[in-house]
Amino acid sequence: MARTHGSKALKLVFRLSALLFFHFCWVVVAQNQNPAENDDAGTSIGVILDLDSRVGREMKIAMEIAIEDLQSSNHSLRRLHLQVRNSQGDPLQAASSAIDLINKHGVKAIVGLNSVQETTFVARVAKVAQVPIISFSSPPLCPTTTTLVSSTFLCNVASNNSLQMEGVAAIVASYQWSRVNLIHDDDDSSSGAFPFLIKALSAVGSKIEQRLVFSAWTSTYDVGSVVRQKLQRLKENHCKVFVVHITSMALGNIMFEEAKRMGMMENEYVWIITDPLTSLLDCMNSSAFASMRGVLGIKTSYISKTIEVKEFSSRFSRRFEFEYPNGERAEPSIYGLRAYDTINLLNHSIETIKTQRSKNCTLSRNETITPFNLRPSVEGLQLLEVVLSSDLIGLSGKMRFQNRELPASAVQIINVIGKHYKTMGFWSPEDAFWKYKMDEGITKNISMDVLGPVIFPGGPNTINPRGWQSPKNMRIGVPLRKGFKQFVESTSNGTHNETQFRGFIIDVFEAVLKRLPYDLPYKFFPYYGNYSDLVDQVYRKEIDAIVGDITILANRSRYVDFTHPVLESGVQLLVPVKNEISQKAWLFMRPFTEAMWLVTGALFIYTGVVVWGLERHINPEFGGTLWNQIGTLLCFIFSTLFFAHRESLRNNFSRAVMTIWLFVVLILTSSYTASLTSMLTVQRLEPTVTSINNLLRNKATVGCIDASFMFDYVNQVLGFERSNIKRMKGEEDFAQALSNGTIAAAIMEIPFIKLFLSQKKCKGITVAGPTYRLGGDGFVFPLGSPLTSDFSKAILEIKESGNMAILEERWFSSIQCPTISSDGNNGDSLSLDSFWGLFLITGGTSTLVLIIFLSIIVHNYRNHVNEEEIMEETKSSWRYMVAFAKYWDELQIENMGT
Repeated sequence: MARTHGSKALKLVFRLSALLFFHFCWVVVAQNQNPAENDDAGTSIGVILDLDSRVGREMKIAMEIAIEDLQSSNHSLRRLHLQVRNSQGDPLQAASSAIDLINKHGVKAIVGLNSVQETTFVARVAKVAQVPIISFSSPPLCPTTTTLVSSTFLCNVASNNSLQMEGVAAIVASYQWSRVNLIHDDDDSSSGAFPFLIKALSAVGSKIEQRLVFSAWTSTYDVGSVVRQKLQRLKENHCKVFVVHITSMALGNIMFEEAKRMGMMENEYVWIITDPLTSLLDCMNSSAFASMRGVLGIKTSYISKTIEVKEFSSRFSRRFEFEYPNGERAEPSIYGLRAYDTINLLNHSIETIKTQRSKNCTLSRNETITPFNLRPSVEGLQLLEVVLSSDLIGLSGKMRFQNRELPASAVQIINVIGKHYKTMGFWSPEDAFWKYKMDEGITKNISMDVLGPVIFPGGPNTINPRGWQSPKNMRIGVPLRKGFKQFVESTSNGTHNETQFRGFIIDVFEAVLKRLPYDLPYKFFPYYGNYSDLVDQVYRKEIDAIVGDITILANRSRYVDFTHPVLESGVQLLVPVKNEISQKAWLFMRPFTEAMWLVTGALFIYTGVVVWGLERHINPEFGGTLWNQIGTLLCFIFSTLFFAHRESLRNNFSRAVMTIWLFVVLILTSSYTASLTSMLTVQRLEPTVTSINNLLRNKATVGCIDASFMFDYVNQVLGFERSNIKRMKGEEDFAQALSNGTIAAAIMEIPFIKLFLSQKKCKGITVAGPTYRLGGDGFVFPLGSPLTSDFSKAILEIKESGNMAILEERWFSSIQCPTISSDGNNGDSLSLDSFWGLFLITGGTSTLVLIIFLSIIVHNYRNHVNEEEIMEETKSSWRYMVAFAKYWDELQIENMGT
């Protein structure tokens, strides 16, 4: 019996050893066999999904339905097998699964990968193994992730974030929101949505106020607590516009539930969500919609409710409810439809390759061994090329790749209302906002108004949200000084122990508040000190605004925002004046300028010479000795000033010249008399200083207003030494210093000069020199405050309506003081500009008559002598001139010109 049992045991051991040996051989052969060569076993497709997420579960079921449809169809030449792996959202787990799928199952392609991090790791593995990767995440186009862009075997069944971020910026621009807050998970840091949004907002003049990032591992902790803490930080900020770019539906639901609980889904709040969260609205339940009422959304794709889609949705819902009976809504989103279409696309591409291979020779095996023992796929590159060149129409729409992604030419704009969402319309870079209308074409507009009324959080609003919530009681600083109280002053109310403010600036501020479409509670805080320090308090957020005469300067604009100028501003000189001495010895010369005197004297002499030349041969009164003729000429021409010339004229040419000349003399004498009379009878003042250059050259002392930027301006810009600049507190200090000579001039802004002169301080003081323009005086707000644009608009309306002029007249009404020009010329002197026409007429007449007269003499001279003498004389110019002069001197013309 023992031997029998021993022999049986030996036989069993032998059989087990043989079985193990054959199994070992089979394993060795199987490991060295290329799985791609086994056609009978079908084709394996790797699927890597986060099955703990709604999107992952949805895509898994959709792909399984697609496999079932292919297996039941007679059109499929090869069976497809899905090798599904759960990455649990871990990029390392996804990469490990990819290696396992390639090594053990020889998958032809890998699909899924909803996050950019997972795609990044798996794409590196696929590049080595030359296996196509079809990712459902957005293409990463950020410069920091160039690895994905350069990956040869990667394509994305999605579009990049550029277009939808431009759509967000278009909505922001339509409502003129200057700031937004960005909320996203850390998956977005890699996808490039953040830089896309910055660029798009910058193009429309907006910025990101704060950025809140949720970690992908938030779910491992108390999610509600983490979300609450981060939202509280945003709630305390004044900006109430939130752009949400989250890839997790669960995180999105928790965030909006917490936001509603914290009162952040009320009036004045604005929420804008983007894909992928917007696309997941189709599968959210009613409780999620309840906490998202009033949310605006951007979708890069939309589902057409065709018959095929409805049939698929019905099958999908039954399958999803059976496998995941957790109360989630069972409707498929765009991700489920694209997953279904992707399997069909891969099946079509694999069959195309098999058809091509049957016509060609068999592909050789690739024996190259790479890291992780990955053997490069023989057909990987060819499969990818077929996929990228495919042009199919599926449940999700057209499946045609451009630049390795599914392009989107427009985005859909939706609005969550009640238990569902409404499609508002569309936006595209070419057409802006538009919506389809049956048989009416497409309407286009850059404003959201064309899409119809939008329901924002808090219910239907008659006024669109400002996107900015002002403090419950704005802290407004009011700068005060000793003088110039017409701008602003404070008084104490002893009864209520309150400080009251009045003045031009306060009246403008109150007029602006009446024009704002909302209430603005505020409280004034008086400030005594340097204006630049007060501006710094706005920058440090110690106060919320400044209402006062704050000059708009370039260096201040770097830290704060200014409204449109309330008052135009510039810098001028206030200088003492002195009486001009009327009995100056040469005052009689002042009515004409030097050039005017020179030209007038030259015309006097020229006209006299012309008349003398015309009359000397026929008028005895112009004859006699040389000195007698000179005396007669001078006496005759100057006596015409008084129309007292005694010499009679016998030549008609002379009479024509004198007629014109006497008219000119009449105009000149009348103008001279009027100008001289004005100089002698009107009191005239002249400034002690005419320009800043005079002050600098003489190193004179000047005064400027204390507690303003003027001290640095006078020192650094105008070039005065600090020791030559005195600070003044009020108008009385300026008046006293100018009158007693403490300062040679006051350098002040134009509004202060107007106020100074309006108090009847013109006596002994005047404005002199050029104007140095500045930016004006305006109100101050923090950088990016929407109140800046609202106040600026209201100030412009006040100016255009004429109310600003009324306020200026009320506070600065007064007196017009003389202004002295900075140049040295007397503006009352008459110049050639007023008389050059008259001088041209009289000079031209005299010249024309003289030319005619000389022509006649030359003609008579030629008739007087014979041709032989003329020919002889013309041989020598000097002899001819001497002969002609002798003839003219002896000429007796009795009838010529008479």
